[in-house]
Amino acid sequence: MQLKEWAFLGNYEFFNSKLKALATNELPPEKWSYAGKSDFGILRSYLYFTFEKLWQEREDAGDPEKQQFIFMDDNVACFNTGLYDKTWQPIYFYCIKNPIDGFQPWRFTAFYNSYTIKFSDSPTNAVSSLRRANYFNDPSALIFDVNLDIVPQWDHILFDEENFARIPEQLRNNGREFCQNVIAGAISSVKKRIEANYKTIVPQLYRGKIQLLAPLYLTNPDTPDLALVLSLSEDKTVYYGHTCLTTEMAYNNARLIARPDSYWLQP
Repeated sequence: MQLKEWAFLGNYEFFNSKLKALATNELPPEKWSYAGKSDFGILRSYLYFTFEKLWQEREDAGDPEKQQFIFMDDNVACFNTGLYDKTWQPIYFYCIKNPIDGFQPWRFTAFYNSYTIKFSDSPTNAVSSLRRANYFNDPSALIFDVNLDIVPQWDHILFDEENFARIPEQLRNNGREFCQNVIAGAISSVKKRIEANYKTIVPQLYRGKIQLLAPLYLTNPDTPDLALVLSLSEDKTVYYGHTCLTTEMAYNNARLIARPDSYWLQP
């Protein structure tokens, strides 16, 4: 289930004004739009994916627990966004029943925190028990094991046209073999960065599994060009470097779990 199928969000201007008010007035300072934009695209994407994860958890839960993931009764619906306001109060996504038949069952009205939601029609006891989306059960999955090697999947990185196009043009102009040598050198270098600072690695969620993001410095030693996506092998003996993402794509994926606490990954 997608958020836009579940709830009517209003027109673009209405929902964007709600996102702006949330980001500006309620949340701690954080960049919620990509460079050069002011559409709150990162915040929007975060809410969409958070809802989808909570919906899946609700579907998998037993009947007594379903209301703890997304609350729905005859009048209102609500879920915990996983965000906190400046006083560390949870932020809730609040809806009322959509009065128009044949459309989404719910209509988004506002973001509330634990205090302001008391002034709505919501049953506060049910709201206070709403869970945040859970993205991992084993915290060790978030840490890169520096004793393991990284094996790049070159076929996907270099010969998939969409992925190859993410490599800086000045490198692509020299051919795939040249790019492979540059990326291989960057992978060797980034392992040393990780050994020096474990926060170099940033986790992301992909198809329900935790992956790790490592910066690749290809054209500038101070600014990464790409993020290498790493997955631990089934036997936990090696990391596979599946593909390379732009840093914008990497930030968007990583922000679903938490605000990246990293020196290199910024929106």
